[in-house]
Amino acid sequence: MSETRWTNEQWDAITARDCNLLVAAAAGAGKTAVLVERIIKRITDEKNPLDIDKLLIVTFTNAAAAEMRERIADAISKYLEKNPGSKQIQRQMTLLGNASITTIHSFCTTVIRTNFQEINIDPDFRIADETESTLMKLEALNDVFEEQYEKENNHDFYELLESYGGNRDDQQLMDIVQNLYAFIQSSPWPKEWLEEMIEALRIPEGTDFACTIWGKVLLTSIKIELEGMKEMLSRAMEIITTGQGIEKYLPVYQEDLSNINNLIMLIENSEKSQSQKIWDNLYSGLSTFAFSTLPRADKDADKSKQEIVKTIREDVKKRVKKLKEQTVNASSSELLEDFNTLYTTMKCLADLAMEMSIKYTEKKNRKSVLDFNDLEHYCLEILSVRNQDRKLIPSETALKYRERFDEIMVDEYQDSNLVQEIIINMISKADVNKPNVFMVGDVKQSIYRFRQARPELFMEKYNTYSTQRDSAFRKILLYKNFRSRKNVVDAVNFIFSQIMSVNAGELDYTENEALNPGAVFPEDDGEKTFFEESTELHIFQTDATDDESEEIMSEDNSELNNDKIDEEILDNMQCEARMVAKRIQELVKADGEGKNFFVFDKGTKKYREIKYRDIVILLRTTKNWSDVFVDELTMAGIPVFADTGSGFFKTTEVQVILSLLQIIDNPYQDIPLLSVLRSPIFSFTTNDLADIRLANRKGPLYEGLIKLSEKENDNISTKTKLFLESLADWRQVALYLPTEQLIWRIYNDTGYYNMVGAMPGGEQRQANLRILFERAKQFEETSYKGLFNFINFIDKLKSSKGDMGSAKIISENDNVVRIMSIHKSKGLEFPFVIVGGLGHRFREDSSSRTFSFDSSLG
Repeated sequence: MSETRWTNEQWDAITARDCNLLVAAAAGAGKTAVLVERIIKRITDEKNPLDIDKLLIVTFTNAAAAEMRERIADAISKYLEKNPGSKQIQRQMTLLGNASITTIHSFCTTVIRTNFQEINIDPDFRIADETESTLMKLEALNDVFEEQYEKENNHDFYELLESYGGNRDDQQLMDIVQNLYAFIQSSPWPKEWLEEMIEALRIPEGTDFACTIWGKVLLTSIKIELEGMKEMLSRAMEIITTGQGIEKYLPVYQEDLSNINNLIMLIENSEKSQSQKIWDNLYSGLSTFAFSTLPRADKDADKSKQEIVKTIREDVKKRVKKLKEQTVNASSSELLEDFNTLYTTMKCLADLAMEMSIKYTEKKNRKSVLDFNDLEHYCLEILSVRNQDRKLIPSETALKYRERFDEIMVDEYQDSNLVQEIIINMISKADVNKPNVFMVGDVKQSIYRFRQARPELFMEKYNTYSTQRDSAFRKILLYKNFRSRKNVVDAVNFIFSQIMSVNAGELDYTENEALNPGAVFPEDDGEKTFFEESTELHIFQTDATDDESEEIMSEDNSELNNDKIDEEILDNMQCEARMVAKRIQELVKADGEGKNFFVFDKGTKKYREIKYRDIVILLRTTKNWSDVFVDELTMAGIPVFADTGSGFFKTTEVQVILSLLQIIDNPYQDIPLLSVLRSPIFSFTTNDLADIRLANRKGPLYEGLIKLSEKENDNISTKTKLFLESLADWRQVALYLPTEQLIWRIYNDTGYYNMVGAMPGGEQRQANLRILFERAKQFEETSYKGLFNFINFIDKLKSSKGDMGSAKIISENDNVVRIMSIHKSKGLEFPFVIVGGLGHRFREDSSSRTFSFDSSLG
């Protein structure tokens, strides 16, 4: 690897020793290459070589760990080619198989299995798969709610249910409890965190709400909002001074600006003042805030500028009104009264989450299984103890791991959570003045906050670590991008510098944070090739309002998303999709001069004509959008594949088989029975179904089938007999066959698998049926078995809005345009990227959700 030309910053990251080192590596900065080279340098150091099993290398995924091991093996092999007699390197190749190159969960598993006696668990435990853990959680939750309904005088629970349970049933409240349970698992001590957050709601009488943790956050947010209004009004005043005939507006705008400034000063002074009426003063100031009427403009007024400044003022009015009605809408005493009332209800919610946790743990213990959260918490329990002062310190076991590992390397550090952070701290040597943790990541690529990742852990070190070479806590910035062309890097820098700040993105995107182009692409002198030298921005006018756009983008608004989409918004989607299709057609076909669009192939190191597989369409969300894009691109003759990760249960072929499984379990279910009868498997007509109903007008359809089968041998009776014989056969074998074998037998008996293969999209349909078979096989490998339990699991998965994701039937080399979410594209590379749906605003709040959870605010 010595041929690689490292930048000065990369070389520093590779060679720095005896420190905690944070490497802030921007996209395309070669962080993995740096990490591998650092490992190679450590094990080949002539003065102080390390064995590779003295390193703990933590990656984010199993795939990343496998790739890391492979790259290290390749680097060691290349080093051996040049130094075949090196005993040290030969030893490393031998040790590589047992080296600790692992995910944090695999490391935790090793710690627990080695030290199981310290936490009194079954050493023969296994890791529950997602199916099994989902079922156990749902069962635990149902048990908790059933107990609540059985209690007498359970006023707090029913008040909670009345407030947050929804209109139809208790599913909404059950979802809230389940979400709360999932959220607190990222805390090192979930029960203690819940208790602390609930007690924080008991605010002493007379407290100024502005001094509470919630009030402080709101004041900061309000100040940012007011500063924005101040800039808007200042901009409007500049326009007024240059606009003909609207000079009379100026005093009114000056008055508005003065009112805004007074509110800002009120907040700024409160940061220094010891006044006990900060919130009430703000409440009073906003309540009395009034906008004067604008005077008439002159007849010769500049209409365009007049419209601009009036629009700005109307926007400011709306923002002030929103502050009054949604943020500062009550006095401090009223808010404290609300919080104290809320305490009892929230305590009940917290108790439900803890009861679910207890019952879920009991179910896991009976089956000797752990889930991924258990791995982290049990590992933390093994590696840490509290001293007499209740301070957390490393356990004896943790000290042994300290001696074992000379250095700990953590990849994708921006996606670590607090439990993982403490685990690393317990086995590192920073507190004995021998810092030895190497962390690499990029806070701008932190995309797992929804899984309770804590990018603020990264930022805390980023803001406190020194850039000095001799520092024990050092940071190195890698901002040279070796992946993208200069026009892409420049566009990213321009956009991020406008929108990224500490309040929206964890940091201010300054020149120090900006990407620097480092990729070198050879020139091509071909007469029939051309390359785009600028990033394209396509803008088109739509009739959709922001509010309408928000509704479509909101995945929480399931009723709107699943049942109907506003036709006007759909037209806008289609318009955008057609524009994208047109641009793709322009790319893959020669232009009027016979020139083709070429891309640089990293594999062959040469330019070649662009293919469909070189193009990706990235969307903020694929829900609803991807279907429209697929339809439009398909109509344009463009091969396309949408990686949606959802829609499995909506496919016809899967619905038919699931309905068949339901009636095999219990044939007295009319809706799934009708689904099966009408399917291509049995092909009953509407007239046939009418005959079945007439045979038994008021009873179940199944009994109508039995009665029809007993009649003379006409066409309908023959069909019903064949159906009932098949059903009876399947019901018999279902008693002893595992579910996946039953499913495959159904495929063979009915020929349905081959049948769907002959339909349009047959390859995808068959893949979906294979996925159903595989999921049933995985289910049977859990502690839950049998057809009834499998159907029950599927029903619970549907009711919790879960999905299995449609089967993927394409490979990397298939020549299709890919559609995926921006989230799923992380780590992938495409020569040509189209980002769609940028006309829709970000959701600025969580108003569509009943509850939001925060590690600091509760």
